[in-house]
Amino acid sequence: MHSPSSPPDFMTATQPSGWVQSGDRWDLWWNGRCVANVVPHAVFGVRLFLDARKTSQTKVVAAVNAGQAKRYAERWCAARLCPQLRLRDAVARLVDTGTSSPPAPTREQRQQARRLAEAGSREMGRIKAALAPRRSEMLAKHEVPGRGGAWPIPGQAPSTRRPDGSAFPATATPKVLPARSWPLR
Repeated sequence: MHSPSSPPDFMTATQPSGWVQSGDRWDLWWNGRCVANVVPHAVFGVRLFLDARKTSQTKVVAAVNAGQAKRYAERWCAARLCPQLRLRDAVARLVDTGTSSPPAPTREQRQQARRLAEAGSREMGRIKAALAPRRSEMLAKHEVPGRGGAWPIPGQAPSTRRPDGSAFPATATPKVLPARSWPLR
């Protein structure tokens, strides 16, 4: 029994929205009315009935399978029912069923996520170590006292020795640019 102030059940029932399946038939509901039907057909595979127009005419389309028909119906109806929105947003609004929360992850999914996170952190440590600046061994080597004016690093000018055996700092010499292989313009 209902109290006189509460509405009857048919007024409080939730209206379907999005795709609703009944047997072999799929119905696309929007704003309390069915705007598209996908029905199996013996010859064409699937027939699609579109009724989102403002006029009373229904458009009938043949499709290979139900998935293709549903995608076509979503885009066709969204373009006509929500012309002010981008097509992607209009389709999302049209097929939104209200259940946007994803299901809770299973135990195996949580374990896999944990393993991936651990492997990722190990890889990040390895990558950071590889990218860290290294001390160049060439720069750390001291010149051998008996080598005279040897060039320890390619491209550097030779150092000259003082009478006490210590080396003067190398003077900067201009580097030679590599030769061009193409003709100059």
